[in-house]
Amino acid sequence: MKRKEIILMILGFIVLAFLVSFSIIQNATRPVKEVDVKFHASNSNYFLNDSIIKEIASKEDKDIMSLTLNELDIKKIEDKVAKSPYVDSVQVSKDVKGIIHFDIKTSIPIVRVNTPKGEFYLSEKGYKMPLSKLNSALVLLVSGDVQENEYEDLSKFVQTLQNDELFKNHIIGIEKIGKRSYNLIVNRGNFYIEFGTLNNFEKKLHNLKLFYDQYINFVGTDQYEKLSLKFVNQVVATKRTIHDE
Repeated sequence: MKRKEIILMILGFIVLAFLVSFSIIQNATRPVKEVDVKFHASNSNYFLNDSIIKEIASKEDKDIMSLTLNELDIKKIEDKVAKSPYVDSVQVSKDVKGIIHFDIKTSIPIVRVNTPKGEFYLSEKGYKMPLSKLNSALVLLVSGDVQENEYEDLSKFVQTLQNDELFKNHIIGIEKIGKRSYNLIVNRGNFYIEFGTLNNFEKKLHNLKLFYDQYINFVGTDQYEKLSLKFVNQVVATKRTIHDE
């Protein structure tokens, strides 16, 4: 290879390196131009919006829109947004155009819990979610002194109810009684279901469904005052006492 060709090649590499360095510097100092937020959920009860995400993602003393791409710490931003009780998971990325992309899977409220100390939602994973001024969810209501160690089982229980057409249409509320027991409130018939603890709730619900199929669908509910599922392997029906006037 001739000396002239070698010199030209070296100059070419120098120019290329300069252009790449210039491009990197230019992109790093590019200001944030836009925040693109995409929410993914199985319902429309979003407790978040673009403004809230911008507020969470901003630094303590700087709005995210006033930062450059070089000043953005994507990992820290992801961690901050992920701490929101309304967020199930989040991915954050940035592009050379100055756009910050948020891909957010929102937490889904399954049940609203009304305790002596306040109200909150439980997510489908059993996490506590505060009420939101932005939106509300039309979900089953549970009242009583529900403890934190019951959140996960209660969430699973309610999801099982909601996934069954009979229970979804018939059970309209849950009431906690005592330390561990629950009663189910129905929308048809002047009776209630004494469910007991949530232990073995799948078996209890299976027995209840059989009882409906074999008895309730034929004789109705007027003659019953209470159905008890406290004992796992049986349904105890208490008939209503009729007093003479």
